[in-house]
Amino acid sequence: MDQKFNIPSVEKKRQGSMRLWLANESIIKLALGEIKIEGKENIDKIPLNANIVIMSTHLTDLDIPIVIHSIARDLDIAVTNMSVHHKFFGKEGEPSTNIGMRIAGKDNFIPIDYKRDTKGPGNKSAVSFNPNNFETAAESIDKGRAILIAAHKPLPEAKNSLENVKGGYGGVYLSQLRENTYILPVTVVLDKAAGMHGNELDTLKKKPNASVVIGEPFKPEKIPNIEQFSILTKKREGGEILNDEEMKEFSKISHALRNQSENIIQLMSKQIETR
Repeated sequence: MDQKFNIPSVEKKRQGSMRLWLANESIIKLALGEIKIEGKENIDKIPLNANIVIMSTHLTDLDIPIVIHSIARDLDIAVTNMSVHHKFFGKEGEPSTNIGMRIAGKDNFIPIDYKRDTKGPGNKSAVSFNPNNFETAAESIDKGRAILIAAHKPLPEAKNSLENVKGGYGGVYLSQLRENTYILPVTVVLDKAAGMHGNELDTLKKKPNASVVIGEPFKPEKIPNIEQFSILTKKREGGEILNDEEMKEFSKISHALRNQSENIIQLMSKQIETR
């Protein structure tokens, strides 16, 4: 049973996940030096009855643990991660990551479809956008969880720049599935390049310092007919051919999702540039 932190807020107390935070601290203490956090006051700007989607950078494998370190005592976080992390056995399994996830509480993680491949970071690549993943995340929102999701795909090599990085649909799409949802953008910047999967020892030697910027929460613009995106995506993935009207609607919604995602990437880019 996951215990909760009780954190005073302006009107009442928010709860954070103690188990997730404590398990995550072992990574933080081992791999990182000093962590400076700016913008903690922005968490209290989110209305207490609001739903929350936390969108973060994923420039290195340390970004998500650093974000958890920064806010998991303030919000009850559920983290989206690769589906292969949820498997212990078989070709798709990742025993070491799976064990760590179980220590931190398996119910604190929501799988996003990934497959083992010859491409992508750590020989893993994203499967086609699956609306079912985000319906599961939305159910966690209904239970009061704040969902942490990367604002873009993990990069094959660690760097401290979002140049040429495209925003992902996921976070913005998830924010559209429930009314009264706020996006909380969080940017992580390291003072030394940190290794991605397979270069962990190099990272441990460097012990980079980190700057974390918790941005102003905002309510995303509602995308018209967003509920059709799931229906049309499932039809396409099922091999059905969309008619002209459906294709036009699908393209319109896709463009709106991409545009909002890119705006968040631009915001994060500016925060990185000023560090």
